[in-house]
Amino acid sequence: MCMWIRSSSLLIVLALAAGCGSQASPRSGPPSPASDPASLPRARALHLKPGHYTFHLGRDVRVGERIVCITRNGSPAGGGGVEPRGHGVGSSTGFEAITFANGRVRVACPANPGNA
Repeated sequence: MCMWIRSSSLLIVLALAAGCGSQASPRSGPPSPASDPASLPRARALHLKPGHYTFHLGRDVRVGERIVCITRNGSPAGGGGVEPRGHGVGSSTGFEAITFANGRVRVACPANPGNA
């Protein structure tokens, strides 16, 4: 009797462990969006000529959106991405993008890149 209880307890534990493991299997369920490139949103890049620009977060630009500055003759002049509120990014070329707490994004693209 004691042997039967041990065997059945062991079988129950193994069955539960196998059931839990199958739930965590990466093959169960529908494919994740990351595994389907067609379902990912397209990344947009703003190509800006030299000057100062103001955008509004959520309406004109989104966090993570790429900004590429170009000179008047079409050469690259630096760039970066739109940062979350209260953060900014800049480079030695003179590029600067600052996102203010109110959602305003100020971008400066250089006419003559400095150290680039």
